[in-house]
Amino acid sequence: MAFSSYIKNKIRPEYSSNLVEEFYRPVLREADLYQRVSGYFSSSGLDLYSESLEELAKNGGSLEFIISKEISKEDYDRIKAGYDLLEEIKPLNLAERNERLTSKTQQQLGNLAFMIAMGRARIKIALTKKGLFHDKFGIISSENEKVFFNGSANETKNGMQINYESISVDTSWDSSKNVQHRIKSNQERFERLWNDKENGVKVVEVSEIAYEEIAKYQSQSNIKEITKIDDSDSQFDQFKNSIIFKFINDSVVLVDNTDIKLSLNDRKLKPGSDLSIFFEDDYSTIEKSTTYKDIERIIRVTKKRAARKNIDVIVSKAVLEYLKQCKYSIEQYKILGDVYKGDLVDFPNDKKDFYKEFSETVQSEVCRPLYEIHLRSAYFMYEMSRAANFSVPGAGKTAMVLGVFAYLNRENAPNNEKIDRLLVISPINAFDSWKKEFKAVFGSKKKLNSIDSQESSDFSYDLSVNWGVSNLVLVNYESLPKYSRILEQNIDINTMLVFDEVHRVKNPEGTRAEKALELSKKFKFKYVLTGTPIPNTYKDIYNFLHILYGNEYNSYFGWDLGFLLNPKIRQIREINSKLYPFFWRTNKKDLNVPMAEDDYIEIVEPSSEQLALAELIYSNEESSLAKLIRLIQASTNPALLNKKINYKELMAYDDDDDEDLYTISKKDFNSLLHENGKENPEDMYLDLDLENMKSPKFDKGIELVQKLVNEGKKVLVWGIFVDTLYKITNTLREKGINVNLVYGGTNKLERTILIDEFRNGDVQVLVSNPQTLGESISLHQTVHDAVYFEYNFNLTFMLQSRDRIHRLGLDQNQYTRYYYLQTASENFDSFRPGYIDENIYIRLKRKEKLMYEAIDDKTLSIEYSENEILDAIKIIDEERQRMNKNHE
Repeated sequence: MAFSSYIKNKIRPEYSSNLVEEFYRPVLREADLYQRVSGYFSSSGLDLYSESLEELAKNGGSLEFIISKEISKEDYDRIKAGYDLLEEIKPLNLAERNERLTSKTQQQLGNLAFMIAMGRARIKIALTKKGLFHDKFGIISSENEKVFFNGSANETKNGMQINYESISVDTSWDSSKNVQHRIKSNQERFERLWNDKENGVKVVEVSEIAYEEIAKYQSQSNIKEITKIDDSDSQFDQFKNSIIFKFINDSVVLVDNTDIKLSLNDRKLKPGSDLSIFFEDDYSTIEKSTTYKDIERIIRVTKKRAARKNIDVIVSKAVLEYLKQCKYSIEQYKILGDVYKGDLVDFPNDKKDFYKEFSETVQSEVCRPLYEIHLRSAYFMYEMSRAANFSVPGAGKTAMVLGVFAYLNRENAPNNEKIDRLLVISPINAFDSWKKEFKAVFGSKKKLNSIDSQESSDFSYDLSVNWGVSNLVLVNYESLPKYSRILEQNIDINTMLVFDEVHRVKNPEGTRAEKALELSKKFKFKYVLTGTPIPNTYKDIYNFLHILYGNEYNSYFGWDLGFLLNPKIRQIREINSKLYPFFWRTNKKDLNVPMAEDDYIEIVEPSSEQLALAELIYSNEESSLAKLIRLIQASTNPALLNKKINYKELMAYDDDDDEDLYTISKKDFNSLLHENGKENPEDMYLDLDLENMKSPKFDKGIELVQKLVNEGKKVLVWGIFVDTLYKITNTLREKGINVNLVYGGTNKLERTILIDEFRNGDVQVLVSNPQTLGESISLHQTVHDAVYFEYNFNLTFMLQSRDRIHRLGLDQNQYTRYYYLQTASENFDSFRPGYIDENIYIRLKRKEKLMYEAIDDKTLSIEYSENEILDAIKIIDEERQRMNKNHE
């Protein structure tokens, strides 16, 4: 028997999805031997292709598995039951064995244990006292033909069905030298492991070892960091002529009290030696970026060299504890992340019990019970202690964090976990949301004692005086550099750090990132949150991974900025695979948020004056970007053409002046805007009386808002340009409608009042732009209709604005409606230049679809294949091509 031509033609060199259906099942059906090495294992993973394993057994085939020590007691017991039955039926004849090996037995034992009892499967465990057993590869054979695969997939249900996992495949009928070498060398490695002849690993058949023996080799299920405590200056005064390793100011310091100054003179220790690269200029303080392994090496070499001179080397308890903390490597977090993001049924039994206890404790600490998906997220974040949460806007990320806080802030929390307060770094707009959610979640069970950098008249004083009694401290990103020093002075082990909307920390070399990284080193529990769809480039993940994992970034991720800027497809798979265990993502489907209705598109024909204006725009404006922006403006509010194009109005968050956040710098924007290096004169359109030029689209929008208000509905109105926002507001007020306007120029302290008047009061309409209110505002309790007068090419702004009224907490029968106003485009066969609202909308919806597909796949992918402005400019190029073609 050999693999069929069908299989040989079907097998691909790589798989990153549908591993079970497209790879495991078809290949195993034709196999007679399946040899597998897997770092993590659960029997539920095999159940996904149990029918194919039955086919393998019918072919007279067998299965040989080598798995790591990270196996649950439940799976061990199942496997052991298979071996026990095998021993029982060995003395029996064939007929008697068949009487015992019935379908009922198979159902009782499970598929793998049944194969073991049949003598068709053997399972061995790789035991390592140091480090983890990482190997993940397999060899599927049919006679002399082999299919070899390796990659990130573990033999678990999550690894094959849920996680973003990938494998690479080689086949023995590929005659290339490299392929043949890979298959041969890995077959030999499997044989060495199987026969317990691989150095550093002990491989034992499950039937020969008790679970209690395996447990001795297992890493702890919880990763607990150890508090870093500085040594006192006088702590080791009694030790003369010695070298002491102390922990001072968050660093390991070598103190040389020897008469001969051994560390400065010994050839293995002195400046210029191999170890010197790990020290700061004083050649006493070890660089903070040094990994724990290198610190251990420094201590080991120092002890060895000192022993030759009968000199004592003392390592303080604080240093030993610090090293012990560091040994809980990021690799262990990866294993835990895989487990805790998976199904509860795949949890180790003790963790199933602990999750139940965790959930009950959290629910007892809050007044508003958390949803099950929030509890799962909170548990994941608690166990990981450092994690990202990329749940979509409206999914309840704040509630998830407060779930962790509820558990760690409980009265009987152990001292090494007790958390007294949350330090939240966020946009100003999020302050009110954090306070409201805190009150809603905890109610009368926990009084809110907050300090925030916006409302405080002297924030530095408040931090100094009220830090100890606070349970929520809020700092906006712009003020973080200003207050970072006093924050560092107040921070203690009882504080949890949260970076909300962490995409606001963008430039890895900027001041904001520098202060964020410095601050983040001091926390045991720290989390980064963002609902912004997807980073514009993978470079955006650099900061938040450093915030979370610091020095461990280099040892596990190791991607430099150049690599992240433009990775190849295979490298993108690697990035997604490595990132997967470290972030939680909940989408609206997970939360059963009712679907929004299909968008309502209101297309209005332009006025004759607008048609003439469009032609002038095409002839007057030099650059495609200028044409694009002017057409957006002329569609709704022609008077905007009397003013200069404002970079910040289009590209910036109103509450943040950090240019690093923007898709394009002001310099590059202006280069595209003025391709010839010259600005157009401001009076170019003054003769047209644009102030009085009608926009049928604008009038239609006002009619629509009036209609909705008359139906008793509250309406959220979106625009882009400030003058348009004022025009909408004034027009509606003239018609007797109660309107509030919130934009970048609105006093920040007044914004909360204005929003609350709309949300809960008599105000019928709120007018704003996504730059101001796109983030962190929840209006879904009372507002279900949104009208878009203006929108541009920024997908992030569009999606953030939509999420203000479409969030967790909506009743299942509650509608959500979005109305998009559009000035009609020209027909395809028209000679005239036309408006572009429809084209912009179509492009945005296409990008939205791609983004949500990535979210549903649980991957972290880039938002756009190219700069969004360059992509938008193509609309003008396409319009120009249309007109030129029709003129031919």
